[in-house]
Amino acid sequence: MRIVYCIDSIRYIGGIQRVTVVKANALAEIPGNEIFILVADNQSGQIQTRPSDKVHFMDLGVNYYDDDWKGRLHVLHGILVKRLMHRKLLKKALRQIQPDVVIGVGQSEKNFLPLIKGRWKTVREFHFARNYRTALAKSSFDRILAHCGDWADKHLSLRKYDCIVTLTEEDRELNWQDMAKVNVVPNPSFFVCEKTSSLDSHVIISVGRLNYQKNFGSLIKAFGIVHKAHPDWRLRIVGEGDERAVLEKKVKELNLSECVELPGYSEDVREELLNASIFVLTSRIEGFCLAIVEAMECGLPVVSYACHCGPRDIITDGKDGFLVATGDEVSLARKINQLIEDDGLRIRTGHHAKENAARYHADAIARRWMSLFKNLVANK
Repeated sequence: MRIVYCIDSIRYIGGIQRVTVVKANALAEIPGNEIFILVADNQSGQIQTRPSDKVHFMDLGVNYYDDDWKGRLHVLHGILVKRLMHRKLLKKALRQIQPDVVIGVGQSEKNFLPLIKGRWKTVREFHFARNYRTALAKSSFDRILAHCGDWADKHLSLRKYDCIVTLTEEDRELNWQDMAKVNVVPNPSFFVCEKTSSLDSHVIISVGRLNYQKNFGSLIKAFGIVHKAHPDWRLRIVGEGDERAVLEKKVKELNLSECVELPGYSEDVREELLNASIFVLTSRIEGFCLAIVEAMECGLPVVSYACHCGPRDIITDGKDGFLVATGDEVSLARKINQLIEDDGLRIRTGHHAKENAARYHADAIARRWMSLFKNLVANK
């Protein structure tokens, strides 16, 4: 089967880019498959996860962001003129390849991909919960833009695809009742870890961008409660982002400078997780949250806000982790303290987490995608 992924670039440090390459590599290992990644812009940055030699890689050379630094007119040119160029080049490439399935990951290609006619089936991936725009809107203006974006998605783009794929059952049940062609396939984990954390270090960890979505300020406040009962434990938040200054200020205000660390981006997240004993997530909203799966792969018990969407699909509450109402910092601290104080509970929960993570290995997720693709092509 010939399968094409369309994405802006794979050079940037982001979950969508890494996940796309991991899926393409896994699908390329299945006999009879030919996998292609078509990028619009691959001129800058460092490739974080490389396509295997079995994946065909094509750079269309659109280069959306080359002139953005020159001013708003150049940004507008990139949006309008280069998007037309992208559509033309993508159309030419697809007609050369003649794939069975074409997947849009939800970037520059999302609005025009189903308008390029061919014998192939089109699939649109959603890497966030469907309501992510409104959930992350901070102002009235942001909410207006969010509603406009949601309306355009629903009426001008989504209905033209042959299939929509979201990451969680929770998202499908809550946000996709108006569409029948929605399937659920979770993301694959980025790595398989043969090692398991010893769970004896006094380190609580979280991983993610330091931004509004990840809500690390709430985690820091909850850890302030934990610190009063267990002053020998530390909190380590691995990642970088535009809220660094805000979070550093929060740490100082709560007198936690000696026990809360913000080390920045890490090139070895696996080692960071193996050196911790508890993973905590306090996001306002998620599309899936691979960080939870990665922590479980390393044998860490997880305490998470039950935000929409993702944690409920991954965590079995009380078995391989704990779910807490979003924003309830007291309950979050209570569950963390429970894992700190009960070594047996921490070990049992971490063991079940490791078992659960196997569901998200790349080969298992690739099989789910192949089942979906075969059904689509059979209905051509």
